[in-house]
Amino acid sequence: MRKDEEPNKQLQAELRGDVLEKVVMHVPMADLPSVSFVSREWHRAVHSSLLYRPSQLPWLIMRDQRSPKSSSLYIHALDPYSRSWISFSLSNKPFEMVMPCILRRSGGDRFYALLFRKMAISRDPFGAKWEEAKALRTWKADPVVAEVGPYVVVAGGGSLMELDYGQEGSVELYDRRTSMWEPAGLIPVMFEGSTCATWLSVVASHKRLYIMERKTGWISWFDPEIKRWGPVRQLRPDPALSAWAITVGNEEKLLLFGVGREGEGEHGGKMKVRTWQVKGDNLLVVDNKAEEMPKEMVDRLFPCDKGDDATWQDCSLEVCGTEHGGYVCNPVEMRNGVVGFELSSQGKKNSKRIIVERWEWVPSPERVGHNPMGRILCGSSPVGFHDICGLRRC
Repeated sequence: MRKDEEPNKQLQAELRGDVLEKVVMHVPMADLPSVSFVSREWHRAVHSSLLYRPSQLPWLIMRDQRSPKSSSLYIHALDPYSRSWISFSLSNKPFEMVMPCILRRSGGDRFYALLFRKMAISRDPFGAKWEEAKALRTWKADPVVAEVGPYVVVAGGGSLMELDYGQEGSVELYDRRTSMWEPAGLIPVMFEGSTCATWLSVVASHKRLYIMERKTGWISWFDPEIKRWGPVRQLRPDPALSAWAITVGNEEKLLLFGVGREGEGEHGGKMKVRTWQVKGDNLLVVDNKAEEMPKEMVDRLFPCDKGDDATWQDCSLEVCGTEHGGYVCNPVEMRNGVVGFELSSQGKKNSKRIIVERWEWVPSPERVGHNPMGRILCGSSPVGFHDICGLRRC
């Protein structure tokens, strides 16, 4: 044995049992597969530590298409506990040059790709494994796609055939149990002209699909089991805000986020990001008491240089997450970073209030948002050890 190997052997001998598990607890999730191959003792420590490792907060998953002609899918994934990014590219060949988009899902977002002959849906958060479904009856561009229970809901989007027949915003359901598509009516008329996913904020629960028009605040839900839309309301609890987004909350509630400038000033007033609770059934704001994102994070999320003018009044907002927390993004400017938030509940069982327990600034990985021809989409999902192992095998 070489002399330089003796300290390593001695260190491995000392790192056993509870001590080794505590060490492994500080290893980022992305590195655990490699660590588990060090030895049998380390393998046992990795799998034992998974029982105690916090796993509630979702990962942030960014899909980065660096150019319209790009042949690869670039993924950036944030581990919320180690605050570390992993970045990688996946071949786009299985999608026949169709760039995958975000599929909203209550258990964690996935990717989907609509082709003329089939539909592909990723089986993991990163798009490493895919399953296929039958093609839509009518191919659409930029539809809302979500998984609700056993159904895949495809709503809205652009279709020349539907526009010819005056049926903008049609809804189709794919039942995984029967592997069949069936029509399910139209999106409510208040969303006419804004039925593409680009203009809508989308949330999926175990029972419903929620859509919200980002600029006007119109919101409704769809129940695929009974093929019925719920109430249609316009939520603008603060008229000074100009862009809106929703995400899932706790206890059958949603969180409504709004952004805009308030007051007068050199650059049109101060930028604000506020959030309210919304009841999932009747889509009413629980109360007018809003929580507010810290000013220093708002300023970094929506940077405004001295030379900027009123064009910054037209801001945009993207929110994704689970009942435990999520992320707020500025899709127009992704170079700086995003804001993470963690949720908790206060009060009695029947009147619990969702609060943002913690806000945190998250810098973006290198090269994100630097290509003006690129497009970045954001989703979130819990990520487990087996997801990381599957990614490494891919």
